[in-house]
Formats: sequence, structure tokens, C-alpha cells
Amino acid sequence: MWGFELELKKSLRTKKFWLILVLILLIYAMAFREVKDNLEGATNPQKLLVTSVVGYIAVSAFLFIGVYALMAGATSVNSDLENGTVRVALSKPLGRISYLLGKFLGQAISIVVAIIFATLLSFAVTKYYGLSLTASLVEDLTLSNLLILFAMLQLLALGLLISTFVRSSNTALGLALVVFFVTGLVMPQVVDGLVKDRVNAEFGVQKPGDFMKLSPAQRTAYQERLSTVKKEYHLKYLFYAPQVLMLDVFNDMEKITFNKNGTYTVEYIGVKRAIAENPVHTALIVGLIPLYLGLALFRFGRMDLR
Repeated sequence: MWGFELELKKSLRTKKFWLILVLILLIYAMAFREVKDNLEGATNPQKLLVTSVVGYIAVSAFLFIGVYALMAGATSVNSDLENGTVRVALSKPLGRISYLLGKFLGQAISIVVAIIFATLLSFAVTKYYGLSLTASLVEDLTLSNLLILFAMLQLLALGLLISTFVRSSNTALGLALVVFFVTGLVMPQVVDGLVKDRVNAEFGVQKPGDFMKLSPAQRTAYQERLSTVKKEYHLKYLFYAPQVLMLDVFNDMEKITFNKNGTYTVEYIGVKRAIAENPVHTALIVGLIPLYLGLALFRFGRMDLR
């Protein structure tokens, strides 16, 4: 309990945490105009609002809360080793497991606060545009934020594991940033390029203009095949990247069907159904948290803390 209270106070006082809240607020402020444009003429504004708002939450969580979570975890143990806090803490009637769990829970609460802040902003956006907070709307927004929370907790646990292997906090910080951008930005681009090449070959699409030559049924089949292969490749090559798996689930909130007149129809599926249709993605996002945390506890229990 002592370690939890100490880490919670430290996490909520850091400039990084308050900077995250300000950045999330700015993202929503910039999103107001675009959401308004999307809602104009919409036949089902509440469902369109969910996809728009969840998209902004996911982006802000990925770019800011995710970086914060990984950095916070990666500098936890080593920074305490550098300033001697860990030796002071363990001189009290506090075991290593309790100490590390306290650090994880204390930092996790700060992430929960950031997610709650984003959720409240999404509710504020809903009321701002005069839409009622129906039970289904609240459920979708809450479920999406819970999935985002689990993804961020996985990054926190991974950062904590890194912190038990790298004794220098500066080195761990640099490594965490490299891991985040390679797994979250570089590798997805590479894998998605392989996916597109494979699907293009299957449908005979060699140039950008070839897609428009496909029939509406073929375009719909192309998009469905692209989504299927993308998930397959992400599970195979990016199972360790919760940001990628999270976005895969959110992409299934709606289904696109191409019409004969050249237009397309967007059918809203919902967050609950999207999560239910992606059990492996959800299981990996949630399941890797205790795995990383368990490895961190195992490693910390055998560290030389001198």
C-alpha cells in the first residue's frame, strides 16, 4: 500500500501527466469542427458520432497516453535505483513484489484518470451537438475506452519490464521511444504494405486506377478481403502491438458496401459487436498485461539492487 500511494502521488504530480491531459483537450477542440462537418446530413448522427469520437480517442490514446504509459513504466525501477528510493522503500516492511505491484497500480491509476478525462470529453462532444446520451451510446463509448485502457496498461507493463533490464533511466527512455515508434508506426506500415500487395495480386489490381474498374460486388469483396488479410497478418506479425490490434477492432465498428451507382453504404455495427467478433485481438490486448507484469516481477525479484 505504501508503494502504491507513493507512486500514485508521484504520477499525478508529474508534468508529463498534466501535459497529456492538455494535449487530449486540444485534440478534442480541433476535432469539434470536423465532427460537425461529418454530422451534417447524416441519417443516423448518433452512430456516426460514435465512430468519429472513438476514432479521435484512439488516436489521442495511441499518440499521447501510449507514449506516456510506456515511458512511465520504462523509467520506474531504474530511476528509483539511481536516486536510492528503492533501497529506502525496501528497508520498510515491504517485499519486492508488493513494491513493484504498487508502482504498477499507482501509474495505472494515472492512466485511468486520463482515459476518464477522454471519456468525459466524448460525452461533452455528444451534448455539444445536441445528441442525447442514450444507453447504447454510453455503452459504446464506455466499451471503447475500456479497450483503450487495456491497451495502455499493456504498454505500461511492457515499460515496467524494460525498466528491470536497463539500469539507466535515460537509456530505458530512449529504448521505450524506439520500441513504441517501431512497433506502432514502422512495422504496421511494412506489414500493411505486404497485405495490400497480396490482395492486389489476388484481384488483379496493379495500378491505383484498376480498383475503380472493379464491379461494386468486387470492390466490396476487395475491401472485405483486405480487412481479413490485414487482421491475419497483424495477429501473426504484430500481436505484441496493442495499438494495432485495438484499431483493428475499432475498424469493425462499421461495414462498407459498394453500390452499383458508384456510391457506398456504411452500416454501423457497434463497439460491442466489434469486440465480440475479434476475440483473439481482445484476448491478446488483455492477456499480455499479466504476462509482461509477471515477467517484470520475476526479473525484479532477482535483480541486484546495489
